[in-house]
Amino acid sequence: MTELYPEFYNDVFGPLMQPGSSSHMAAPCRAGLLCRALLGEEPADIRVEMDPEGSFAGAFGQMNEDLGMLNGALGRAPDCPDFFSIKETLKQRGISYRFDFRPMKESPHINALKFILSGVSGKQATLVANSIGGGMVETVWVDGYAFSSKGDTYTLLVFDPEKQLNQARLEQQIAACQTVLEAGAGQGQKGGLMLWFKLEQAPSPALAQALSGLETALLPPILPVPTTADKKPQLFDSMTEWRRLAKAQGKTLADVAVDYETAASGWGQEQVIAYMRDVVQPAMRRRTHSLYEEQTAPMTTPFSELHYQKWEAALPRLPLNLGVISKSIRYVVAGQPPVPGVLNVPGPMGTGGGFLYGVLSAVQEELNLSEETMLQGLFVAAGVGAICYTRTNPTGEVVGCAGECGCCAAMAAAALVQMLGGQPEQAEAAASMTLQAAVGWPCDPIPGGKDMPCMSRVLFIASMSIVFAQWALAGQDPVLPFHEAVDTADRVGRSLSGDLLCTARGGHCAAPTAQCLASQFRQWRRDGAAAE
Repeated sequence: MTELYPEFYNDVFGPLMQPGSSSHMAAPCRAGLLCRALLGEEPADIRVEMDPEGSFAGAFGQMNEDLGMLNGALGRAPDCPDFFSIKETLKQRGISYRFDFRPMKESPHINALKFILSGVSGKQATLVANSIGGGMVETVWVDGYAFSSKGDTYTLLVFDPEKQLNQARLEQQIAACQTVLEAGAGQGQKGGLMLWFKLEQAPSPALAQALSGLETALLPPILPVPTTADKKPQLFDSMTEWRRLAKAQGKTLADVAVDYETAASGWGQEQVIAYMRDVVQPAMRRRTHSLYEEQTAPMTTPFSELHYQKWEAALPRLPLNLGVISKSIRYVVAGQPPVPGVLNVPGPMGTGGGFLYGVLSAVQEELNLSEETMLQGLFVAAGVGAICYTRTNPTGEVVGCAGECGCCAAMAAAALVQMLGGQPEQAEAAASMTLQAAVGWPCDPIPGGKDMPCMSRVLFIASMSIVFAQWALAGQDPVLPFHEAVDTADRVGRSLSGDLLCTARGGHCAAPTAQCLASQFRQWRRDGAAAE
């Protein structure tokens, strides 16, 4: 089986999801979805455990973490239309739930969580997973057995608590029915083994018959692009190699990016392009434009700030005409408030492809660029994102906000150079200089803090990605190739204390005013929970 590596529609521009955080809402939803599949029946009780020193505990409720967990446990994906009515649905069905904060012994990851589901028949299923950025999930324990997967295949689990099964013979039986991509075994915490088989397709009736009498479970793929036997090795993991391929083949960076995704997905080029054009881009556009073009209404709380309304009202009287930057900010801030039914496209953070689509759209409109030019920009942005995912975990909980806002800005800057007709080395320069400016940023969203300081950093994306694209086109030498900037961001980010990694303890969250706001927010959450 070809080693799993980051690709565009699983890692970079995915998952399409209801408003919320990709790492704090979509990933827990996907983990819950896997545990619900493991249970194999409707739950009667849902329990989710998180470490009190971890990231989920510090900001719980601020990014719709609870809604993601509950929807997943009920078998719903992050884009479920009824996502925000989940608690009422559970109440109507008589399904109980609770969230416990206790030391997480099964995983040291700051974004670890444990689902414990009890079914209507009395059956219980447990699953421990890590949220590793951008909505991606790494499963580490299943019903007390060690297991590692990112949800990219159908995975057949065969439980062998007494170690009586012959794994090689069982694999032969399964392979006689359908393609086995990979097989292995996980040790149980209380002894025994769990044999696992990653399959290209769902188990056939013939396979189900062959396994009759064995205790089995099936984990379905939770990613839009499952791994198949057609998956090829990763085409590039640096912009230096990407540029070399483009030059050698007489192609643009965008062309080689399409080749990358073709190799990663096993899809044909037309399918790869069509998915970006017909699925990803329209969702990005709607997220950053719907509040101006549709009768949509954002969700609000006592701690919300509708930045787009403030910007629209103030713009006519502001003293500086910033042109394309003003328009970029207009779309970026419109992509900020949660609008039920208007899906997010993380990239790797936030809305509208990590807010980058607002920037690209502003430039496209100001310069009257074609839709084809926009599409090329998105493929270059995706290629830059794939490099980020290859060399780091671009999430605030692992490397700080350089992994989110910084990578988003680098993606936007490189895409702009492509759209403006620049050279591949200029696209790399733009990405490198942009990310260099973000190295060392903490991830410290203030609970109840009206989207600060996140919005300040998002405005960095909206303005400085444009500036760095221009600076690269002017011929500025970034000194560091992009992959070295990513490696630096990773190294520095991992040196930050846990208080600075989205735990609501350090950075701006430690300021007296922030502490007061966080206390008010948590009390508001407790009052709401009591009212339920």
